[in-house]
Amino acid sequence: MRITKQQSHDSRPRGVFITATDTGVGKTLVASALVRCLIQQGIDVGVMKPIETGVSRSRKLQSDGARLRKTAGNRDPMTDVCPYVFRLPVAPLSAARAEGKTVQMATILRTFRTLRQKHTFMVVEGVGGIYVPITQSLNLSNLIYQMRLPAIVVGRSGVGGINHALLTLHALRDQNIPVVALVLNQQRPVRTKIARAQEQSTINLLRRLAGVSIVGPLPYAPMMNRSWDDGLTDFAKTTPMTKLANLVLTTAQGTISRRD
Repeated sequence: MRITKQQSHDSRPRGVFITATDTGVGKTLVASALVRCLIQQGIDVGVMKPIETGVSRSRKLQSDGARLRKTAGNRDPMTDVCPYVFRLPVAPLSAARAEGKTVQMATILRTFRTLRQKHTFMVVEGVGGIYVPITQSLNLSNLIYQMRLPAIVVGRSGVGGINHALLTLHALRDQNIPVVALVLNQQRPVRTKIARAQEQSTINLLRRLAGVSIVGPLPYAPMMNRSWDDGLTDFAKTTPMTKLANLVLTTAQGTISRRD
């Protein structure tokens, strides 16, 4: 069902929601690098990963929520940064059921409002794509809409990226969720002539058809697998991430202030 258009007082939001065309395309990387860029601009940034699955006890410090919190450098409780954490690496609805739990939208929104009151700007990272079910009747797009945040969509820069990106953008428009940019990420090195042609075709066609700003391609970053902190510092300095941060600041102009 189509949702009515957001009211004018939400036209300059104090945050963004990082979503994606699929799982594993680089949401956490983009979200963390964006946080780093905004902090370097003197902005107080709060972070949130409302739901995370596939988090075992042994890798809690490497979870998406933990990495976002560390990047932001704040002391917000992890229970606020990531209200719902599940062990099974499946969709939130299934992961919650496996533990006999239910995700409550009201809990997420209440926590989000608490964090938003503490920080100048919020960066929120989703889970999977926008139609991933989080309850029996609600999916991630419903959460984005309820948070009244514009979206940044992360997708693949190579072959197969066009269809996923256009479907995601169409679904967001159908929910009247504004999109700041489509960020195209290199998930593997582009070494062959065919791979370069495929990537260039994806980028060119999306620039013509997407109807939103295109950022990227973000460079393949193998350093992230070896040293997250060092790799993130370099990644945040890349031209595409600088462009994305500027787009975000332009979208939020007049609603955020920098630290002294």
